[in-house]
Amino acid sequence: MYSYDSLAIIFICLIGCLIVGVYWLLQIVIMLGYFLYKHKLQYSQVKTLIKITVVPILVFCYILLAVYTDIIRLRLSEPALMNCVNSPNLCQNDTIIGWFYVQFIHQGEDCTFFTTDTWVFNEFGLVYVTPGKEDCLNRGYSDITEKIYGNWWEYAHYN
Repeated sequence: MYSYDSLAIIFICLIGCLIVGVYWLLQIVIMLGYFLYKHKLQYSQVKTLIKITVVPILVFCYILLAVYTDIIRLRLSEPALMNCVNSPNLCQNDTIIGWFYVQFIHQGEDCTFFTTDTWVFNEFGLVYVTPGKEDCLNRGYSDITEKIYGNWWEYAHYN
């Protein structure tokens, strides 16, 4: 089954496809209207220029959104995640926090681990690190961490 993170990416991709599909459907309807009412296709140079520029810009924005979706989700979810960091009693496992489905929360002295995905025995997720306390990231030899921005890191723990 898909994780909630994968479903979010699929949902964003479907929205992008829907936008491009509606755009092209609208263009077909306009072309059909010109054909039925004017008996020939007439496009001004301005309309052609708009079509040539709008579609690539939409595709570029769609790709940009698909690539940076996790950073956007993290920025939107940061206040809710920070509530869990500051008051761990308010948050529980297997719940949606901001735009993430969090399966497990492990609160240490200097790090808070939010497990957002598991696969077999492996864990993946986000970590909030207290400034200057990056030593807490090294829980074991099988951890891989990468800084996202600020005090937020992503991690993968392989068993």
